[in-house]
Amino acid sequence: MDSEKLSYLIVDIDNNRTKAAYIEKTGDGYSFSGTNEAPTTVDQPDLDVTIGVENAVRGLGQRLGKELWGSEGPSDAHRFLCSSSTSEGIYMTVAGLVRNISAESAQRAALGAGALLMDVFSKDDHRPRFVLIERMRSLRPEVFLLAGGTDGGAEAQVLEMAGLMDAADVKPRFGAGYKLPVVYAGNVEVRGEVSKVLTEDKYATRVVDNVRPLIEIENLGPAREGIYDSYMEHVIIHSPGYDKLVKWVEGNIIPTQAAIGKILYAYAQERAVNLLAVDVGGATTDVYSVHDGIFNRSLDADIGMTYGISNIMKEAGVQNIMRWIPGSLSERKVRNIVSNIMALQPEVLTDEEAMVQQAAVKEAIRLGLEQHKSYATRLKGVQLRRPGEMGVSPLSWQILEPSILNLMKTQVVIGRGSTFNDPENLRIAALLLLDAIQPGGVTEIFVDSSSIMPHLGMLLDSNRAAALQILSNLCLRKLGTCVAAKGKAGERVEAMRLHMSTSDGALMEETIAFGELKTLPLGADESAKIEVNPTRRFDVGAGRGRRLEAVVTGGENGVIIDARGRPMDIPGKKEVLSAWAESLKPRLTAPIPTQ
Repeated sequence: MDSEKLSYLIVDIDNNRTKAAYIEKTGDGYSFSGTNEAPTTVDQPDLDVTIGVENAVRGLGQRLGKELWGSEGPSDAHRFLCSSSTSEGIYMTVAGLVRNISAESAQRAALGAGALLMDVFSKDDHRPRFVLIERMRSLRPEVFLLAGGTDGGAEAQVLEMAGLMDAADVKPRFGAGYKLPVVYAGNVEVRGEVSKVLTEDKYATRVVDNVRPLIEIENLGPAREGIYDSYMEHVIIHSPGYDKLVKWVEGNIIPTQAAIGKILYAYAQERAVNLLAVDVGGATTDVYSVHDGIFNRSLDADIGMTYGISNIMKEAGVQNIMRWIPGSLSERKVRNIVSNIMALQPEVLTDEEAMVQQAAVKEAIRLGLEQHKSYATRLKGVQLRRPGEMGVSPLSWQILEPSILNLMKTQVVIGRGSTFNDPENLRIAALLLLDAIQPGGVTEIFVDSSSIMPHLGMLLDSNRAAALQILSNLCLRKLGTCVAAKGKAGERVEAMRLHMSTSDGALMEETIAFGELKTLPLGADESAKIEVNPTRRFDVGAGRGRRLEAVVTGGENGVIIDARGRPMDIPGKKEVLSAWAESLKPRLTAPIPTQ
């Protein structure tokens, strides 16, 4: 690719909309010039995805006064990149030998690549063989990921799993005329034998490095790259018009969810922070985390704000939704509102509909976070040794801590989706994230205000500096920094004292009682030193009763002081919920000047 092409035209395609973004070189870096959307055109009557792409790009060019589209496709003056997700992710099935070891690693690899997991199979599956065969046969995935056995380890069992696939005669989602893409990421010693079982006439098998080369090592990168390649070569190419699109695109077209994950991981690496991001869509809820440098993604399918809102009520229970609603709505009214939002998907919500939807968002995030914790775990099957032990039998393998996710050590929380990027409701956005996630200690709260994370994820490999610069400066909108206390006490019992000194020398001091939620004014570009002294029942990140000192920046909601406890009890008094929302309006009282 011509190195003089310093501008980027990037397109993201989903089920309904195709969104084009333009990024160009400026004197001191890169600037995000704007976006334009058009309907996606893979369905009748168009049956050609490039029509929607052209419409989105031409509209963007007219808006910017630039010639972005030529006579035969995108202009040659810039680099053209693309991500795509014309469903909730790549429909995938995974299989391994042990569900909590190789199959679990395969799950993490698939989810990180943007998969919608249809099922997981393993040798220790409790289902009878005939049931497994019938289930495999019925799924029709887009990609099948097969793992199992450490390098030089189990062989016969791996071939048994391959034989199970062959017995099921698994067909691809696009029909019997195509080969099923299979990514094999198991024991390297049996690669040839696996390929003989999964014959070329039925399966397009791609061999990559083992996801668990050793019991104590997980290696997910090659499997994810293999999934991208299989998606590009054997899946996406069958969608109408993609055969033309791939000729224009530089590099692979990867799933939208994978592109989002890539930019979030890069951002966490760049800042050396633990990060948690939630993406609440119309029909799905994605959760991404980076903790101690380890990336994880999970997907709660059919849980969302429009098509999936009734499933939230079904899984969480109507009472769990109602507990977040400050008004006095009846259960019947709430059920009717949920049904109407699902069926009609109104663009403008009434006040009552907005309250119900916001309550449902909190439950969607809570459900998604619970599921995510089951994926974001330490490696299972690792052999533990006590000091002085020379050897331990494999029978002593133990499951370690259930999750690596620690909300007391999560420094950044990000909200994505239409619920979080409404400029009129940023105060509500902050409260939604705090109530649903309940971070502890010191946590920066952001929302994605531009919805171009997929585009920046695609830009990352070509220009990492530009992608991270635009993400930080234009994409992430900071709502504030939250200081939250873990612990419990009686009502109005002192929880902590906070002393804050701003960079211009102003001082603020607060005494916060258990159950209170307060804000202190501090802009997103302003910094302050804080000293927090919790009482002996509470922990703000340094340990129970221990003082915490930190430098923080503010945001739309300033510095948020949350003494509602962790885990948080939801009050039965509706007026308390209203008071919480009101308390996130930054106070305009002047700080105490220094003497």
